[in-house]
Amino acid sequence: MLPVVAGAALWWLRGRYLLVTVRGDSMMPALRPDTRVLARLGGRYRTGSVVVFRRESEFVQLMVKRVAARAGEPVPADCRAAVPDAVVPPGHLLVRGDNPGSSDSRTFGYVRESAVLGTVRAGTLRGRDRQDADVTR
Repeated sequence: MLPVVAGAALWWLRGRYLLVTVRGDSMMPALRPDTRVLARLGGRYRTGSVVVFRRESEFVQLMVKRVAARAGEPVPADCRAAVPDAVVPPGHLLVRGDNPGSSDSRTFGYVRESAVLGTVRAGTLRGRDRQDADVTR
């Protein structure tokens, strides 16, 4: 009976969470390189949340960054050189790595809200990756 219950629980979780391995040091000190994090797919996020998102113009498949500002919020001073607006427009957000040398909205500008896959819920997990997130400087 226990294997059936465990199998059912894993099947239920499979479509709701994504296991991601952080690559690089852009989220240091919060997330070290090779840390595995669990992201809730479609999870709600707010300014300060750590999210997993897709960047079509980058060579990496996924990125992990902290939300710096959401739609309707003022553009942070350190992002103003990369974006022309005083307020984040609808459908967009700004992200920032915890490491000051991170490649993030300070260099590449807005991220579409639709590119956000999920919100990081847990860190330092072990086991095989379901998807790698290359987080580079």
